[in-house]
Order: sequence, then structure tokens, then C-alpha cells
Amino acid sequence: GLFGWETVLGHLTGGGTLANLEALWAGRELHPDRPAIVASTDAHYTHARMARLLGVPFIPVPVGADGAMNLDALDRVLDRTAVGTVVATVGTTGWGAIDPVDGLVARRDRYPFRLHADAAYGGYFTLIRERLSRTARLRLEAVCACDSLAIDPHKHGLQPYGCGAILFRDPAVGSVYRHDSPYTYFTSSELHLGEISLECSRP
Repeated sequence: GLFGWETVLGHLTGGGTLANLEALWAGRELHPDRPAIVASTDAHYTHARMARLLGVPFIPVPVGADGAMNLDALDRVLDRTAVGTVVATVGTTGWGAIDPVDGLVARRDRYPFRLHADAAYGGYFTLIRERLSRTARLRLEAVCACDSLAIDPHKHGLQPYGCGAILFRDPAVGSVYRHDSPYTYFTSSELHLGEISLECSRP
């Protein structure tokens, strides 16, 4: 696949915002004892909005001169806060900056957070990675170690609106979607969107 994942859980969404929401919601459900969400100050504004929607704290982390998350500032947050999800922006809207995903992966070994890649804008950069700087290539290559990622085929994937996608590296995350509604699902052999997504039915 595009990011080297062979077995994943995922589906299309109405766009990147909902794809990111599903990842943040899954993180809250999986780790209710670590509710805080962290993203850079240059991350998409909807992450703060979604944190309010989910009823969890949102902590913005400053960026460096390159527009990417400052890891020293992140360390200070991780040392004092119960962080459940760190959002790695792969292509900021303003600058196209890629957060230091490789450094975030290394920190996940020390701190118990989920690492989500918001690759809605920059995920398709991986198709031209040979033309990018060594730093950008290393950051893109590290996306394969993230726990989840959102990507927007209706951006650089050249697909029509609205076409986002959410992918989870561990299919066991699907347990957060499970519920019992026999009035909706009459057979167990068919794929029911309500059992694998927040949106349920969609165009």
C-alpha cells in the first residue's frame, strides 16, 4: 500500500475532518484515562474543534522555524500531561510542513500515547518522496509506524468531493465501533457501515 501497511482497518469518509474525528474518538475510547489530544499550532484548526466535541483537553504545541512541531516543547507537555493522542501533521495547510514523525515514533516508546498522522493534505507526497529532501523522506517513511492516519483522496488523489479515508494499523481497533442494534442489521453475513464507521450510511 501507499504507506506499507498490509493489514488495516479502514473506510472512506466524507472528508479529512471526519476521518480525523474517527481517529481521535477511537483514541478517547481506547484510553479514557489519557484524554488529552496534542497537535502543533500549525495543525488544521479542526483538531481543536473536535477535541471540544469529544469533551477532552486540546494542547497546541509550538512549531519551529520549519513550520513543524517542536519536539522539545512536546516533551515538556508529555512530562506533565496524560496525553492519549499526538497528531502528526503530514503537510500543513499553510506551508506543507511535515511534523517530525520519526521523532514522534521514538517518543511513543517512552510515553503511552497513540500516534495519529493527519495526512489529509500531504499523504500523497509519498508518491514523489525521491524528489523531496532527506528530512522530508525520513518523516514520510515513519508514517508507516503511526497507529492511524487520515488521507484525502479528493485532494492530491484527484478524486471528487467528498472523499476522505481513515486507516487503523491494528484492525483490533474495530472493537470501539461494536454495538448491538438488531433493528438495523438483519444479517450477519453482510458488511454494515454502522459497525465499522461513525457515519453509518453515506453516498
